[in-house]
Amino acid sequence: MKKKNENILKVFSKINLHYLVLTFLIIVMAISMSMHSRYFLTITNIEVMVNTFIMEAIMALGMTMVIISGGTDISVSGVLPFTAIIFAKLMLQNVPIIVAMLVALAASGVIGLINNELRRILKIHPMVVTMAVQLTLRGLNLAITNGSVISGFSAGFQKISEFRLFGLSVPILVYIILAVVFYVFSKNHKSFLSVYFVGGNKEASAFSGMNTECVLRWVFIINALLAGLAGILSTTVYNSASYSFGQNAEMRVITAVAIGGTSLTHGGNGSIAGTLLGTLFMALIYNSFVMSGISTYYQDVFTGAMLIIAVLLSEGTRIVKEKSFKQALGDS
Repeated sequence: MKKKNENILKVFSKINLHYLVLTFLIIVMAISMSMHSRYFLTITNIEVMVNTFIMEAIMALGMTMVIISGGTDISVSGVLPFTAIIFAKLMLQNVPIIVAMLVALAASGVIGLINNELRRILKIHPMVVTMAVQLTLRGLNLAITNGSVISGFSAGFQKISEFRLFGLSVPILVYIILAVVFYVFSKNHKSFLSVYFVGGNKEASAFSGMNTECVLRWVFIINALLAGLAGILSTTVYNSASYSFGQNAEMRVITAVAIGGTSLTHGGNGSIAGTLLGTLFMALIYNSFVMSGISTYYQDVFTGAMLIIAVLLSEGTRIVKEKSFKQALGDS
């Protein structure tokens, strides 16, 4: 009996109910939409679906680390247009594109550092700090652009949006590389494990000798850098920069991460693999809105509903697992 219970524990521990449910929903949604519209599974529509949510997908990788560490960063929707504006301004001054990119990314990294330092010094929840930074950046973005769109780039710059490698655009290529790097990094590098430890129990991590503040500092910087990268890529895609880029992106990003199984209420829980599934699910749903002719005004309604469902599903899965383990251990 004891051996049987041990086998049950081993099997159950390898099964992620959240991933199973999410994968099932993705498959059902894809089949349903392909039956609804013959254009759904075409190469053109798949490319549109991916490109529509690609910036949020990039930012979701960094947001996963922030939420696993026990925090939340909603300043990303301000960092994205801020970086895009800086990059665009530099390009109009004929600054070499590599230099412009590095300067813009450095600016976004500084914002991430500011987020962390304000959190550390004021000793308040990161959500409050990043909300203040987000509002500050929104005002700054409007002031810099005077509410207008920045455009008028060279013909060479405009060709970036037309570049394809194996039929894939630059943002998609960047995302694939980042997704692979983050996934491998999360599985095989002790630094990512440190994020889990800090999120699970910051005090215990510090007591064990871990530099928790260093871990959190890099988490916020990396998250801001990815938001900045999304801003630069947005500029290349639309051949312009605007203060309106990334509006409400923070909620779409957080929702995708939460749907992927990263707990918003308990630090130390989540994964990059889950976030990849979560972003795919969100992209699929948003594309379904368009293909079904549903007004895009309902997207925010959906995002809010999905965020609630994601939290309930995550908590429900955790409770079910805890009860199953306790029951199996009790029987032994």
